[in-house]
Amino acid sequence: MMATGKRVKEVSEAIAILLISAAICWCLPFVALASPNSIDTLPELQNMASAQVEQKTIESQAINFDDITQGMLLYRQQSGAWAPSLPLDTQVVMQVSGLSNRVSVKQVFRNNTEFVLNGQYLFPLPNEAAVDSLRLHIGQRVIEGQIHPKAEAKQIFEQAKSEGKRASLVSQERPNMFTTEVANLAPQEELIVEISYQETIKYEDGVFSLRFPLVVAPRYIPGLTSDASGGDSNDPTAQRSQSSRVTSSQVFDADRIIAPVRDAASRRDPVLNANIQVLLAKGVDETSINSPYHDINLNQTHSGAVDVSLVKSVPANRDFVLQWRVKQGTSPMAWVFNQQGKTHQSDSDTVSQNTFEASKDKEVNKDNYSLLMVLPPRVEKSNQLSLPRELILVIDTSGSMAGDSIVQAKNALLYALNGLKPEDRFNIIEFNSELSQLSATPLAATSSNLSRARQFVSRLQADGGTEMALALDAALPKSMANEATESSQPLRQVIFMTDGSVGNEQALFDLIRYQIGESRLFTVGIGSAPNSHFMQRAAELGRGTFTYIGNVDEVDEKISALLSKIQYPVLTDIQVRFDDGSVPDYWPSPIADLYRGEPVLVSLKRGAREPQELVISGRQGHKNWQQSLSLQDNAAGLITHQSAGLDLFWARKQISALELSKNGANDDKVKQQVTALSMNYHLVSAYTSLVAVDLTPIDATATSRDAVVRQHLPLGWQPFGVLPQTATSSRLDILLGALTLLLALMLVRSIQRQRQEDKAALMTLACEQ
Repeated sequence: MMATGKRVKEVSEAIAILLISAAICWCLPFVALASPNSIDTLPELQNMASAQVEQKTIESQAINFDDITQGMLLYRQQSGAWAPSLPLDTQVVMQVSGLSNRVSVKQVFRNNTEFVLNGQYLFPLPNEAAVDSLRLHIGQRVIEGQIHPKAEAKQIFEQAKSEGKRASLVSQERPNMFTTEVANLAPQEELIVEISYQETIKYEDGVFSLRFPLVVAPRYIPGLTSDASGGDSNDPTAQRSQSSRVTSSQVFDADRIIAPVRDAASRRDPVLNANIQVLLAKGVDETSINSPYHDINLNQTHSGAVDVSLVKSVPANRDFVLQWRVKQGTSPMAWVFNQQGKTHQSDSDTVSQNTFEASKDKEVNKDNYSLLMVLPPRVEKSNQLSLPRELILVIDTSGSMAGDSIVQAKNALLYALNGLKPEDRFNIIEFNSELSQLSATPLAATSSNLSRARQFVSRLQADGGTEMALALDAALPKSMANEATESSQPLRQVIFMTDGSVGNEQALFDLIRYQIGESRLFTVGIGSAPNSHFMQRAAELGRGTFTYIGNVDEVDEKISALLSKIQYPVLTDIQVRFDDGSVPDYWPSPIADLYRGEPVLVSLKRGAREPQELVISGRQGHKNWQQSLSLQDNAAGLITHQSAGLDLFWARKQISALELSKNGANDDKVKQQVTALSMNYHLVSAYTSLVAVDLTPIDATATSRDAVVRQHLPLGWQPFGVLPQTATSSRLDILLGALTLLLALMLVRSIQRQRQEDKAALMTLACEQ
């Protein structure tokens, strides 16, 4: 009996030791990961674009980055510390006429150091901005930028830099991400870089809206590696030095879209503020003007236009959105805007003034550009066909979604589940560095399956990388890509919720193109600064729509509207032609399916002798639909005819279509076509840049220093390294590890108590003997 008891004790002791060892091995690694000092070990941060740089203590003592937002110049002092040279101001002025918005962005820099500064910084613009103008303001002088092929523009800039001349270079890294470089900013000198672009206004359900991004969100780079040989890995300029270059096997230009993340620990330095002014043409209902994320002031001008401005300067840490309606009775059924000739006339376009006849002949041969918007037929909700559908809900749970973004996304998922009908089927896919699904196959929308889905959603946490290709591959199965749609098959719709913070957009576009089949892809941008370039292009390729949710309070309204309108498209198979049957040169092509409240927006180019009547046709359910439209202005007063920028819309749309058509085999041809278009229309693109050079060298003998930009985290993002941002359920592991350790300690305590009791019993027995 004693032997049996002794054996039980030995086994218990062994189990206790095993549990303690397991708990320690289980818990400690995740505790270490939770430390801010271990951020370089995190898989998410290893690949996150702006997380490759140091968090040095000495640096945070020398400079405060907490309130710095969009762009900042830095130089390195003799002591090795970093010091800022902040822009004095960032000024944005917009002029809205009908569907056109002309925008000027001014960034003012002052060099308060004793060095000559050469700087580079990233800045965001709307993903369809047609950037066509660069001006360099030096005192009272203004230097106009010229368009050149990218390599040639870079050479011009570097030569000016080496010769001590002030210069500026604007290049496109992504359609919504640009780089500006400035050279030879003399000590105590002020420099203003002004960039102008043209864009179209969004219209949906009677509401006009525009969105201006104020911060570049960090990008996740798949396959990222960093070669820091010969340099300090904690040096924020290491990414730009010859001895250290960030590369990726999947994103060839990773080093161009990477910027260091500022230290958020200090508050001594001033905030970089943004000032925004929007001039709305007359005809706007002043009571309907609204900015959901910023406070605004309204002032009516003598001409009847409305001047909208921010109440005060704001930190540039989230997108600015403005919405409005036109006055009662002027809601459009069809709008047409026209422009003769191009906005930027090249030398070959210059009209000879020698004779009146030559000038007149040139006017006749000018191309015309039109922007037209036609609302599809109105369909009441009660008359819309309600088809069974297969709804695939995809949610991004990567580390960049931590904070407000994951809350918004989870609320959106729950709302979408509540809208399912018994005849529907559904599934939920969540992704970060890995992929998990609610079910291997779509489930029927039964109460038990919906309850299971809600439990699945409640357990979601924002950790890990952003391997978006895994989710798209699962949501758009290849086996369905070539299947014909039958009337008995459900309508397959994929709702993709993410902030889109990735750098491998082109590879994802290719995946969507090859696997979309008969599915429809609807993207939902989550957070304060989503990657609209990816979100909108992905939706266009998937014949769906893009919805932006910038506040958790908007989730119910916007997801409800999305689910309501996507049950069945109002218009499909949309075609555009002249009344004589010929096809105009129009974009986008093909036109995506239209849903309730959405317009057909077409930009086209036509010769002076081409027809003046246009026919838009499509399928409304099982019926044919068409509408004729005169290409004569019917929006007088809403847009100016001189330099209206309609040619820029057309060119930008064609460039976007060409870039999406790249497949590896035709890359050289696409490059030539895009370069030719960009040069012809004076546009910044992937292959062209704007460069401005002041021919007068600076009068300074100071030492030259290179500058670097620290990026601001978008509002609501969690600082890197505060919590584990890995691809595992780290918080659950820590909890389980702690519980295991507690149980092991309780078992050890029980064994020790039992030993004391046995020892006391033996001593008592010995005394009795």
